[in-house]
Amino acid sequence: MEQYHQLLKEILGRGDIQFEPRTQEYTIGISAWQSIYDLREGFPLITTKNVPPRLPFEELFWKLRGERNVKSLVERNIHIWTQNAFDHYLERNDLREKFPKHSKEWNEEFEKYQQRLREDPLFAAEAGDLGPVYGYQWRHWRSSSSKQIDQLQNLLRGIKERVGSRYHVLSAWNVGDLPEMAIGPCPFWHQFSVFGENMDLTMVQRSCDVFLGVPFNIAQDSLLTHLVANETGFRPRFFNHSYVNVHAYLGVPPRADFWTNADNVREFQKRFRKVENREEYVELRKWYLENVPPESSGNERKDHIPFILTQLSKQPRKLPSIRIKNIPLLEIIQLPVEDVVGIENYQPDKWDSKAIMAA
Repeated sequence: MEQYHQLLKEILGRGDIQFEPRTQEYTIGISAWQSIYDLREGFPLITTKNVPPRLPFEELFWKLRGERNVKSLVERNIHIWTQNAFDHYLERNDLREKFPKHSKEWNEEFEKYQQRLREDPLFAAEAGDLGPVYGYQWRHWRSSSSKQIDQLQNLLRGIKERVGSRYHVLSAWNVGDLPEMAIGPCPFWHQFSVFGENMDLTMVQRSCDVFLGVPFNIAQDSLLTHLVANETGFRPRFFNHSYVNVHAYLGVPPRADFWTNADNVREFQKRFRKVENREEYVELRKWYLENVPPESSGNERKDHIPFILTQLSKQPRKLPSIRIKNIPLLEIIQLPVEDVVGIENYQPDKWDSKAIMAA
């Protein structure tokens, strides 16, 4: 997974600082990048930290079913979307001013919200709704005549009937529905290409959380490549990942105040670019934590820089392999992930990598 480490180095070594208004957090990022993963060499599950494959795989199945409520994910102990659903719930009920982001009040109300999702089905049916996000667009795109279009069914049929077509696309970027979504789709364009016996997937992602989100995206869309290739009778070959606005989160003030000072940014990046071996990232992490303000109560682990520096100090390991049950794709996604998809020989470097996702 050296491709992924190279991306981390580019962001920390040459990225620019930006404040992101939706999350109200600071980031360091670059505008674009491209990685190519050869699926014949192994399944690209990050090995320099532990990425439990069930988490991105369950989310992919959720998307492929066309769901838009977090309830079924929460029932499977998957909480990738829960904060976004809560934020959407606050907005729809005019509660954002009462519970501002990164506040003690927001954290306390979020805990109550999660408990109600688990215990009250009627509340979950309404409050867990994210709007017409991601997979809902894949399975229920609304045409100008209000007819619902199942893009996934059309994709599979199109590949089987018109192999060389350049119309093998899943699009989640429905401009008319964006205002109704809790968050616009980050991976929004999936285009499949067939050459000979090989199938490739190119995914375009408009916004990329490089530490938490990107490892999930790599695993998830590599699995998608395998699923569609298996269904249509081709060999999965390349997953091409096109990043736009790829960034690392720096948290909120007072921690993020370090990054609003241009001299601090220059000093950090100068030190970062001088690193010559993996062990030196540990020393840079120590220097960084000695020079940044503390994270405020309730906002711990929102600064991803210490985690990234730890990860860069780790040596990538051999990639695992994937095993998928030989049944139709539309049947697979109705079943528990662990019954139909298996990852073999995954031996990640396990350490405390539990950073907090921006919402």
